[in-house]
Amino acid sequence: MTFRQLFDPASSTYTYLIADDSTHEAVLIDPVIEQLERDLALLRDNGLALRYTLDTHVHADHVTAAQAIKQALGVSAITQSNEKAGSGLQTAVSRDCNAAGYDRYLTDGDVILFGHEEILVIATPGHTAGSVSFLWRDRVFTGDALLIGGCGRTDFQSGSAETLYHSITVKLFALDEQVLVYPGHDYKGRRVSSIGEEKLFNARITGKTKEAFVQTMASLGLPTPKRIHEAVPANLVGGAELPAGLRAPGSTAIADRQSLSVQQFSDQWRKADASDRALLIDVRTPAEFFQEHVDGAENIPLDQLDAIALMARAGLRQPIFIICQTGTRSQLATERLRAAGMAHVVHVDGGTNAWRMAGLPLAKQGAAR
Repeated sequence: MTFRQLFDPASSTYTYLIADDSTHEAVLIDPVIEQLERDLALLRDNGLALRYTLDTHVHADHVTAAQAIKQALGVSAITQSNEKAGSGLQTAVSRDCNAAGYDRYLTDGDVILFGHEEILVIATPGHTAGSVSFLWRDRVFTGDALLIGGCGRTDFQSGSAETLYHSITVKLFALDEQVLVYPGHDYKGRRVSSIGEEKLFNARITGKTKEAFVQTMASLGLPTPKRIHEAVPANLVGGAELPAGLRAPGSTAIADRQSLSVQQFSDQWRKADASDRALLIDVRTPAEFFQEHVDGAENIPLDQLDAIALMARAGLRQPIFIICQTGTRSQLATERLRAAGMAHVVHVDGGTNAWRMAGLPLAKQGAAR
């Protein structure tokens, strides 16, 4: 087997490559967008066919390269080996992250198969609600749940100190003490620990009751991650797109695209005069729309969409944009409308969740139209 621990100095993030040497199938855990070319070169130089990119959680300090890697291997066909790698490549993240734009949504106990290898998904929430760890052979990749001598913070992204205490002491510490711990970060140059070492020496949790741990986490007073307002919205929709220099030839016009990130859509939306804007259709229920929505959006629930009526109304104002809460319903609506003959329908990936995480304003207590 091939195993590599890779490091991004800017975010102190570890990325892990695991490959089956007999089949040359591989996975990448927590890839970082700034290291895209490094990771693509590693796959190419070793003749590896990437089957999965796995994110341990929705990161707040860097943007995942999941989407960009898939585009590079599946669209751009950079090399023959990577062309092969693109077939069957899936991006994956925990279902509890409430993210969109990934191919597979993981739950506790899921098994990821590649070559003759398998990885067990262990739900380890607390740092974020959707944090998971990946157990492979004698190694566990803990993301930010369990760090060397520490653990991830719990003061944002639905974090919970009580939940993290359970994830570490009940789930991770139940593993064999010889299991090696490979964290998502380290800021002191440390590369690996073990379950036994962390049970004995982890300053955050060793010898602490749940109450004491909760008090410790509440008193950390850590600064907000510098890139949170960029990283979280991007990671809620699968990460950054492939840089233009690696993108396959073809149109990139808004109307020719099937989806946009909230930031891309917001830039277009805010530039247009209210009287000249395309239709923005919110396909959530009236109750959801009433609570909060993008100002100027119109509420037409998913089960009430009428392609013919929309085509008659849109006229030359195409494309029509579709939004929901996470991007799931809007993607379904977009597929239905395009199947009905509407060529320029674009869904806003990540929906109002990503819109809010990007710090963009939402109208509240409005009336559904």
